[in-house]
Amino acid sequence: TYGHAQKMRAAMTYAFGRLHGLGDMPWHQSEVLGNSTMLGNPSMSVQVSSYMCALRCRKVQAGKVAISARAISSEILSQLYHFNHLPDNWTIRPYQPGTRRPRDPNHRGQDDRLADWGGARAR
Repeated sequence: TYGHAQKMRAAMTYAFGRLHGLGDMPWHQSEVLGNSTMLGNPSMSVQVSSYMCALRCRKVQAGKVAISARAISSEILSQLYHFNHLPDNWTIRPYQPGTRRPRDPNHRGQDDRLADWGGARAR
C-alpha cells in the first residue's frame, strides 16, 4: 500500500541520514570535475520522489484513497467534553491500587470496565 511505502521511505531516509551520516540533501553526483562520487541521501532522490508520486496517483485512480477509520465530528467532541466534565470524571480521587485484568479469564465484569480511567485532568 501507499502508506506502507511512505513508512519504508521514512525509515530509509532516517537510516541513511542519521545512522550513516548522509544528511538530508537529495542524492546527486558530485560537481567536482573528474569526480563521479554520489553524495546525499539516496532515499531523497528525484527518482524515489517521482516513484512515490506515481504510486500515490495509481492508488488514487484505483480508488484506494487513505481515509480515517472514523472521522471525529463536532458532535463527538462535544460529547467527549461533557463526559470529561461530569463530577465523577472531573474529581481527583485518591489512588486505589487494583488490576485492570479480570481475575478469571472467562469472567468479564467490574474488573475490566472502560470507566476505570485516569480522569479528565490526568497527565
